[in-house]
Amino acid sequence: MSPLIVDGLIVLAAVLGWRAVRYVGRALRHSGDDDSSIWLIRGIRALIAAAASIAFAFGIVYGSRATILIAAVILGEELYETGVLLLLLRRRP
Repeated sequence: MSPLIVDGLIVLAAVLGWRAVRYVGRALRHSGDDDSSIWLIRGIRALIAAAASIAFAFGIVYGSRATILIAAVILGEELYETGVLLLLLRRRP
């Protein structure tokens, strides 16, 4: 069961990494747009989620609960921070 989960996490990390590259590239190409900062934050969120997926996979492979817990805490904290930032960017006049 765990090899299937690890493979799924690696695929998820690859998809999220590709999404992060697309969003950051879009934000940099259209840096004058009002939505470019939102695209950049979405790219950063996707990159953080990809890194956390890889950390979860390593934690499962090596049987390290500490790695899984640290990845979960970092993922939650970073998603909270970027979520608040996105909320502020969307509410701006």
